[in-house]
Amino acid sequence: MMHRTQIYLQDDLYEQLKRRSLAWNISISELIRRSVVKDLLNTPIDEARLFFEQLVPLESFADVEPESFVRELRDKSRLLREKNDQPT
Repeated sequence: MMHRTQIYLQDDLYEQLKRRSLAWNISISELIRRSVVKDLLNTPIDEARLFFEQLVPLESFADVEPESFVRELRDKSRLLREKNDQPT
């Protein structure tokens, strides 16, 4: 089942849709449907997951334990030390 809807588009966006629909030999409606489906399937969570799956750590960090590395950085941070040294 399909639902009919009405949208308003700026002239330049409509012209781009019209050109692409002609190039792909599909209707503007079909182009919009495909674009919406593609956008809905690409959620930010999926994009983030893909990014981290493809992320390869640098060889120099291969044997580094993340929590201790961050703890060490925080201990060395001048800004954090100054903040903690200020009287409350």
